[in-house]
Amino acid sequence: MASHPPSPSPAALIAHLAAVLSSPDWRFHPSLPQLPALLAPSLPRTLLVPLPLRLAAAVARAAAPSRHLLDISLPVVLRLHALSPPPLRPLFDRTFRSLLTHFSRYALTPLMLRLFAHMYHHGPPAPTGATYNALIRALCRRADLRHAQRYLSLMVRSGWRPDAFTFNSLILGYCRTQQLDVAQDLFDKMPLRGFSQDAVSYAALIEGFCETGRVDEALELFRELEQPDMYTHAALVKGLCDARRGEEGLYMLQKMKELGWRPATRAYAALVDLWCREQKAEEAEKMLNEMFDNGLVPCAVTCTAVVNAYCREGRMSGAVRVFESMKLKGCEPNVWTYNAMVQGFCNVGKVYKAMALLDQMRECGVEPDVVTYNLLIRGQCIDGHIESAFRLLRLMEGNGLAADQYTYNVLIDALCKTGKVDEACSLFDGLEYRGIRPNSVTFNTVINGLCKGGKFDVACTFLEKMVSAGCAPDTYTYSPFIENLCKTKGSREGLSFIDEMLQKDVKPSTVNYTIVIDRLFKERNYGLATRIWGQMVSLGCSPDVVTYTTSVRAYCNEGRLHEAENVVMEMKKGGIIVDAMAYNTLIDGHTSIGKTDHAVTILKHMTGVASMPNHFTFFILLRHLLQRRLAEDVPLKTTSVWKTIELADVFELFELMKKNSVPSSARAYLAILEGFSEERRLDEVTSLVSHMKEDDLPLNEDIYTSLVNCFCKLRMYPDAWALLCSMIGHGFLPNLISYQYLLSGFTAEGQADRAKEIFRGLRWKEYNTDEIVWKIIIDGLIRQGHPDMCHDMISILEQMKCKPSDETYAMLTEELSTRE
Repeated sequence: MASHPPSPSPAALIAHLAAVLSSPDWRFHPSLPQLPALLAPSLPRTLLVPLPLRLAAAVARAAAPSRHLLDISLPVVLRLHALSPPPLRPLFDRTFRSLLTHFSRYALTPLMLRLFAHMYHHGPPAPTGATYNALIRALCRRADLRHAQRYLSLMVRSGWRPDAFTFNSLILGYCRTQQLDVAQDLFDKMPLRGFSQDAVSYAALIEGFCETGRVDEALELFRELEQPDMYTHAALVKGLCDARRGEEGLYMLQKMKELGWRPATRAYAALVDLWCREQKAEEAEKMLNEMFDNGLVPCAVTCTAVVNAYCREGRMSGAVRVFESMKLKGCEPNVWTYNAMVQGFCNVGKVYKAMALLDQMRECGVEPDVVTYNLLIRGQCIDGHIESAFRLLRLMEGNGLAADQYTYNVLIDALCKTGKVDEACSLFDGLEYRGIRPNSVTFNTVINGLCKGGKFDVACTFLEKMVSAGCAPDTYTYSPFIENLCKTKGSREGLSFIDEMLQKDVKPSTVNYTIVIDRLFKERNYGLATRIWGQMVSLGCSPDVVTYTTSVRAYCNEGRLHEAENVVMEMKKGGIIVDAMAYNTLIDGHTSIGKTDHAVTILKHMTGVASMPNHFTFFILLRHLLQRRLAEDVPLKTTSVWKTIELADVFELFELMKKNSVPSSARAYLAILEGFSEERRLDEVTSLVSHMKEDDLPLNEDIYTSLVNCFCKLRMYPDAWALLCSMIGHGFLPNLISYQYLLSGFTAEGQADRAKEIFRGLRWKEYNTDEIVWKIIIDGLIRQGHPDMCHDMISILEQMKCKPSDETYAMLTEELSTRE
């Protein structure tokens, strides 16, 4: 059975009609009689209505569901009106009113203005009171009060009397332009003009009070209403949430449900936004799911807020759950959603997962932007893969995107932090050629790198360059100079530099003062440190977490743990987040005087994103237990701690944690496993894994990765592969570096066919193809002396429809040419 050809789209039909109407003989075109039925099949088919009217009505109905269609439909309808004989023109009134309604719904004010101008100059139908009201309301909604008042004046001159609808619109307009007193005056005068203050009037004024933060006045107005409607409730929900009064907003939402109303998207979105701002991601997700369950489809902005809330907390499983739910429930992620996910994965050290989103974006019709690439470049730099960051830069430019100041600042910073200061300077020198003007951040980064690299004279030269380039040195510029002076000549020189800054009317920052205070503490000059702290505060520089931590460290070094604890309490009272470094300093202080139990209890407080126990936390505790076992007088080098620690020390720590109600966590096991893995202590690693199972702690993604890398370092490649298979079986996505170690290892052991077999069976669709080539083929196989494997690996990828970019093919060719 032959299939019918697809019907032309409404956009194509409207474009066709526009083309026909441009012809002088348009009335005789054979397609016109069929067009109304094609455009709007639900429109009654009658030959009694003249064709131009039927065409106009059909176009208006076809365009109704789309902003784009409404935009292209208006010129066609106006053309039909202009081409119709004068007796027919008044009959366009219904079509014009229909279009005005649609324009108003989508806030298409420019189209409303154009239609109004046509009606005013080429009527009939001329604008009616309802037309004026619709236009005034639209202008007031967009806070264009000046034009609204102009059309109000025209309305009166045309013989139309303003009504309650007009007053309500003007109240809204005055509220939107922050003229609450005028809006209130207009509201109060409504009864004097014979108009009742209805729910719409109240809603407009309540919304105005809420938007200007006068929520209590909005609540007073709300209480005056005998029967507040759904929109008034919704305005209050948003106002309360904007004022961070979430519980009251939630109560108002519940009240709406009790009254039998389905809260609108706007009310839900306000609560979602508040919970996200207050770092209550689970609450925000529950609200989002309730919206979906009630048949509402939140916009991408609302969903992205929840994704971003999870990402900021480093809880990527939650972010992924909301992200996938968006796609399933009809809310398509946009570039901002993807960028939030990219940043989230990079922040938790899962750059390979962030890279995979590049391909997913394009498959979903979302083009990565400069922000996407900048986030990935920064992620690669933080992960220690600077070369891959430069490869991304090349990829970015190949896709027609220009790198900006931020891009180069990140790359220069990464080069400086890895000691490649000469390369950073070379990159800096090439910025002008690339059309990038260095800013103060660029100069500060290079100066900091030069000072840290001991190139103080060159740093001074860059300071001169900075001034001549029109960038005023700031407190960040001076920090490395102050640090260098404190380190090489003592705190007095650092203080002299700060005095010079003050003489030049440059106000030192908290960072500047913290450098000097830290040095003074190290010199045990506590009295002067306290005075400088006071000077810092008197100049309006509040101490930050680093400043406080220097104080904690100083007290701990003196064995004055009570004062150190008080400093931490002061931080909390001042709203400063106590991070892992501050807690680690306190733990180190308690262990140094033998208060191990107290040190372990500090772990209970390390629950925030910034304060989670890290590798160094458990290193401090284990080092103390080891020192206690060896006896205090036995010297213990930091570098030999993981070589010397025994499982008995680890289990003693776990017992201490249990005794002090601190459960053993996957994070604790990971830190200790990584320490043993670095020293290739396989027996201890396998024993700890068994102990984890006894504690009912499943292996997580990071622990699997650590174990795989440990086996690879020990050249136990079959065991590493077995672990990788187990990892994949448990739903985890292995890091590309693990594959690099494994495949290069098998190849080096003479098992190239085994490496190819493994490569062929892997799920490469879940990774970014370019990164596979960079990290496994170029950085792994080729650079470890196996370029002959390259062709076969690339062929396998191509067979799997994983084709690298042209830029990566070029990189591959260049790399191979250097090996010949």
